[in-house]
Amino acid sequence: MTGRSSKHPFNLYYNAGEYIKICGAQDGTFPDFGHHVANEMGGVWLHPIKLLDGFWLKVTDLDRGISVWTRADTFTNEPWGSRFEYDHGLSHIPVSIERIQFAPEREKGFIAKYRVQAYEGETVRLGLELLARTDLRPVWFSDHMGIVDGERDEPMETADCKVLVKDSAHPWFVQIGTDLPEPHVETGTSLYGPELTAGAGCGVAFRAQIELAGQETFEFRLFAAGSCASQEECTQTYERLTLRHEALLAEKQAAYREIEARARLEIAGETLLNEAFAWAKWNNQWLVQTVDQLGRGLTAGGPTYPWWFGCDSTYALQGVLAIGDAQLAIDTLELLRSKSEEVNGNGRIVHEITTMGAVANPGNTQETAHYIAFVWDLFEWTGDEELLRRHYEYCVKGMDWLLGEMDGDGDLFPSGYGIIEIAGLNMELIDSAVYTAKALQAMAAMSEQLGESANAVKYRELAKRAVAAVNQAYWCEDEGLYGDAIAPREAVEAKADVMISLARKQGIAGYEEYIRSLLQRTTGHVGDQAWLLNKNWVIVTPMEVGIADPDKAARALATMRSEEFIGPYGTYLSGIYKQGTMTISTGVHAVAEVANGHPDEALELLRRLLRTFSVALPGSFTEMSPDYGCVVQAWTLYALAVPLIRHFFGVRPQAHRRLLHLKPQLPSAWHDKECKLEGLRIADASFDLCIQPAKEGEGHLVTVRNEQRWTVALELNGECRESDAAWIQWEITPRN
Repeated sequence: MTGRSSKHPFNLYYNAGEYIKICGAQDGTFPDFGHHVANEMGGVWLHPIKLLDGFWLKVTDLDRGISVWTRADTFTNEPWGSRFEYDHGLSHIPVSIERIQFAPEREKGFIAKYRVQAYEGETVRLGLELLARTDLRPVWFSDHMGIVDGERDEPMETADCKVLVKDSAHPWFVQIGTDLPEPHVETGTSLYGPELTAGAGCGVAFRAQIELAGQETFEFRLFAAGSCASQEECTQTYERLTLRHEALLAEKQAAYREIEARARLEIAGETLLNEAFAWAKWNNQWLVQTVDQLGRGLTAGGPTYPWWFGCDSTYALQGVLAIGDAQLAIDTLELLRSKSEEVNGNGRIVHEITTMGAVANPGNTQETAHYIAFVWDLFEWTGDEELLRRHYEYCVKGMDWLLGEMDGDGDLFPSGYGIIEIAGLNMELIDSAVYTAKALQAMAAMSEQLGESANAVKYRELAKRAVAAVNQAYWCEDEGLYGDAIAPREAVEAKADVMISLARKQGIAGYEEYIRSLLQRTTGHVGDQAWLLNKNWVIVTPMEVGIADPDKAARALATMRSEEFIGPYGTYLSGIYKQGTMTISTGVHAVAEVANGHPDEALELLRRLLRTFSVALPGSFTEMSPDYGCVVQAWTLYALAVPLIRHFFGVRPQAHRRLLHLKPQLPSAWHDKECKLEGLRIADASFDLCIQPAKEGEGHLVTVRNEQRWTVALELNGECRESDAAWIQWEITPRN
C-alpha cells in the first residue's frame, strides 16, 4: 500500500485591498507559516509592516458550560472577501455563526462581521470573546536597511471599545476595536487565543455577554486599522471604517463587478474556462500593492512573495494590458524603472524589491531584456509617447549593459542568470538570449517612433543578427530542440558536480549519467556549443516570441508535445526533473503553440492548467501546480489572457495609430461556438468582439462594436477586411 503526501498542511485564503493583505487558513484560524520571515507570512499586513498575527472568536454557552474557540465548517471565497460558516464546529452550543470579512480597496484597515443566530427553541445565553494578537514588525530583508523590529508592542490607549497599540521602536500603529455591547477589554503580552503565535506581539481581548431567543440573530464587528507613519493616520482610518463599513463593502463589490465587466470572456460551452478567466482577473487585483513611500504595482504572489519582481512583472503585465488595466501596467513599470535607476543606474532592471524599498537582488540578465521588450508592448496598447520617451533612455542604458558588461565575447548572448534560478546556471541562457533579440526589435521600433533614426538602424541590424544567432547557436539538431544554454565544454564540466548534487537532492535518478554522457560526447570540442542541461521550459521561448525559424519551431514544438515535457497539469519546469509545473511554464508553452499556428495544442495545454483551478483555494490557481506554493500568482494572468486575447482572438493594437488589428486563431473545438470578448479596453477606446459561425453555410460572422471609430483590420480565413464604422459586421467564408 502506498501513502499520499501533501505539501500544504492547511489550505490558505487571501483577502486583499490595495493596502491590506489578510492571509489565514480556510477554517478561520491563523496558523504560523512561512520562510522569508519565519512563521510570519500569514496574518494581517499593511506593507511594509505586519499588523496582526490574527484574530479569533471564543463562544461560551453560559448555561451548558460549553466553551469553544471557533473553527469554520465551510469556507466561501468571494472576489471581494471571504465568508466562514460555523455550526458543527461549535460543539453542542445551539447557535450558528457566519463571519464575513474584507479589506476596503483604498483603506489601511479591514472589517470582519459576525452574525450569530440561535437555533429554534429555547433561549441561549452566550459569552463572546473576540481576541486579536498584534505583531508590528517589518517586512523581510528590512534588516539590511537597518530597520529591525522593536522589542515589544505596547498598548497606548484603551477606550470606547478600542485599543491602540504601538511598536516600541517605530511609529508603527494598529488600532483594534469592536461594536460588541459594553465589552470588558483586556490587553497583555501573554494573552493568546487558541494558537500560540510567534513574535513579540500583544493580545487584545474584548469580552461580552448576550442573550438570544430562538431564531434571534445578533451582529457585531471587528475593526482594525494601521499605519507605519503616525498615530493620527491610524485613528483617522479606524474612524472611517466604523462609520462607513457598509458603504466600503458596497464600493468594494462594485469595483469587482467593474473588473468582471472588463475583457469579459464568454465562449459557448466553456463554462470552466469562462469562470476561471473571470477569477484570474479578480486574483490579479488581489496582488496590487500600494505603499505610500514607494508607489503602486503588481506584486508576484500571495502570501509568500507579496512584493515586486522584474521577471514576474514583465510576464504578468502582458496579461494586465490584455484585460484593460493599462494604468496598473504603467504604475508597475514605473516602480521597477525608478528603483532600478536608484539602485543600479546602468540600465539593469532589479529582480526583487521589498515593500520597504530594499532590493534583495540587483537583477537577473533576462529581466532587463524582458523589460525593454515590454516597454514597446506597453506603448502599442496605450499610444502614450511621453511614457515611451520616459522609459527609452533607461532602455538604451539597459541594452548597453546587456551587450556590453554582460556580453564579453560579443556574440549577442548576454551571460548570467535567467528566470531559472538554479545554482550553476549562470551561463549564456536561452531565455536571456531570446528576450535580448526581442528587446533589440523593440529598441528599433522605439527609436524609429521617437525619431532616433541612427539608433533605429543600429538596433534593427543587431536584432537581425541576434535572431539568426539564436537559431544557429542554440539549436540542437539531434534532439530537435533549442538548448538551455551556450557554453564551452570546460564551463559545463566545472559546474557538473553542482548540478549533479542538486539533482541528487531532488531524487532524480540517472542525472549524473546523463551529464557525464553529454561531456563524453563532446570530448575534444573547442568553443561554445548548445547544451540541454535540464531541458527547462524556457527552451520554448524562441517560439513564444516568434523568432524561431519555422522549420525549427515546428520540430521543437512537436518534440515538446510528449510526456517528457508535459504532465497532467501542464508543462514541467524541467523535462529532466519532471517534478514541478507552474502556470507560467504552461502558459508560455501555450503561447508558443498558438503563435506558431497551433491553437488546438494551445487549448489542450490550457485545459491541463484548468485542472488546477480551485484545487487549494476556491477561485484561484496556486503558484505550483496543482495545489501548493502561493495561493495566488500574478503570472497566471499571462497564462490565460495572452493566449486567449492576444492569440485566439488575435488582438494586436497599435494605439498610437488608432488601429486594432485582429488575426483570430480559434481552436477547432470552437469553430461552431459563439466566442465573445466584451469590454476590451485599449488606450481610451473600448471594443466588443464576437466571432460566431456564419448564419448560412461555412465560415464565420465577425462583429465589432467600435464606438470610438478606430480603424479595425481583420485577417481571417485568408481574407483581409478593414473598417472604421461604429458597428462592424463581416461574414468571412473559408477559401477553397
